[in-house]
This record gives sequence, C-alpha cells and structure tokens, in this order.
Amino acid sequence: MSIYKDITLIIVSYKSEKLIIQNLQILKKFPTVIINNSKTNEFNTLINDFKNIELIIPDSNLGYGKANNLGVNKSKTPYVLIINPDILLNEQLINTLYSTFINYNDDIGVVGPALYDSNMKRRTNGSISHIKKIRGRKLSSSQNNIPEDNMCCDFLVGCCLFMRRDFFIELGGFDKDFFMYFEDNDLCDRIIKKGKTIVEVPSAKVIHLENSSSKKNSFQNYKLAIVHKISEYIYLKKKISLTNLITIIAKHVVDYLQRFVFNLLIFRFNRSFKNFLRLMSIFLYITMLHKLFFKLF
Repeated sequence: MSIYKDITLIIVSYKSEKLIIQNLQILKKFPTVIINNSKTNEFNTLINDFKNIELIIPDSNLGYGKANNLGVNKSKTPYVLIINPDILLNEQLINTLYSTFINYNDDIGVVGPALYDSNMKRRTNGSISHIKKIRGRKLSSSQNNIPEDNMCCDFLVGCCLFMRRDFFIELGGFDKDFFMYFEDNDLCDRIIKKGKTIVEVPSAKVIHLENSSSKKNSFQNYKLAIVHKISEYIYLKKKISLTNLITIIAKHVVDYLQRFVFNLLIFRFNRSFKNFLRLMSIFLYITMLHKLFFKLF
C-alpha cells in the first residue's frame, strides 16, 4: 500500500490557477484530476510536463458537485481525496487521513482533517447537520468544543474529504441538483443513511484559505449569495415535508421583506440589498428559474 499509488487528488478549479500552483510540488507526486470550470488556458502550460495530472475542461461550468463527480469517475485508484484549490496540501496530512481510514473497518464512510486559517487559528470541521441547526441545536463556541482525538460527527466541510472511490460512486456522488453549496451536507446525510461513520481527524492538520478559491468581484459575490440561499432550499426540500418547506419559505419572505424595507428607510443600503438578494433567491427557487441562473456562471 502506498499513498502515491492508492489515492487520486480531485480538484475543481474556477480561476484558481495561482492557488493550485502553491500545491504543485504535492500534486506532481500523486495521480491528480483537475476539472477546470473556468475554461481558462493557463493550466495547459502549467501541467504539460506532468503525466500524472489529468486536466478536464468541460464545455460549461458544471458547478462544484458535478465537476467532482466527473473527476472521481475519471480516477482509477481505490481512494480519492476531494480538495478545494484553497487547501494548502502536505504529505503528512494525506498520510494521516489515509492511515486513519484504513485502520478503521468498513464502518467508516469519510474522513476529514482539522481546519486552520492562514494564522493557524483552529476552527471546527466536524459538526452537527444543517437540519439540527435549523431546529435550534447549536454548537458551543467554546474552545473545548474542538476535539483533540478522532471524532464522529454528522457533517464535514466539503473542502477536504477522503473516501473510497467505489463508495462515493455507490452513493451517486454529489447530488447534481446542487450547483454549489450544501452538496457536502447532503452527501454526509447519505453516508450516515448507509450506516457509515463520518470522522474528523484532528491530527491531520490543514490550512484552509477560505473564500479564496477564485478571484471574486462584487457581482460574483452577489451571485454566490443567491446560489447559497437557493441551495439551502434545494437541500431542505430533500429533508423535510413540503408543508414545512412552504412554512419556512413564507416566514423568510415576510422576514426579508420587512428587513429590506426597514433598512431602506433608514438608509442602511447594504443591509437592505442583502435582503433583496435573499428575496431574489426565493423568487428564483419557487419559479424554477434558478436552473437558468446557474448557467450564468
């Protein structure tokens, strides 16, 4: 067994060339599949000399989940490590995830690392499910909420996930209905439904340069805010009854409309605009126009 032969690194890129270059010394040691959703040509010269790196350029932006599904299907190793471009890789991280996984029996479904920001400040990765959160369950923000040993949890952030390739495919991969956001929540729910365990491994440490996977202007950030809210409703539709979903959306409409008008009247235009985006998300979702909206990326 060897991490360099058993693991394929799967990376979905959207204008993330500079970030991926930071990991190039690691990538060239592993079978790697990069799915370039931005259709830029900068990767071509970057990886031409590396036969272990396969570059896929789809005809259009597939979104995060579908692009990762494509990458995993292209892989040939027993294991895959799905990573965001803004993860700073190291071999110790990969080896720790690998050894932890194979030391468990077939009960384990996915493992993920402990996440740190660029200042090496730890933030929790393993957490409760989104459904538990909306039902009022909250995680403590105290330091003792962060585990020191391997911890079973409901959910791992999708920025760094280590799994068996065949199990990921058996699950159907990420749900293609999610363009971006909440596909990791949904995947973890299905892993648990299969009777498998989700584990955070604190000894596997990684720096996550969160929200820096690609260059974003204000317009791009507005679009992503809308996508995030739409994805939440897509997720909730799978997990709760239609009546409960309609009730939640109706409450959101009243809440966001009130906030939009109130902040507009007191000249808090930024806050007012945020609630306008939320209302726009609801409109796109209930009219099913969000599928056309996703094609704007």
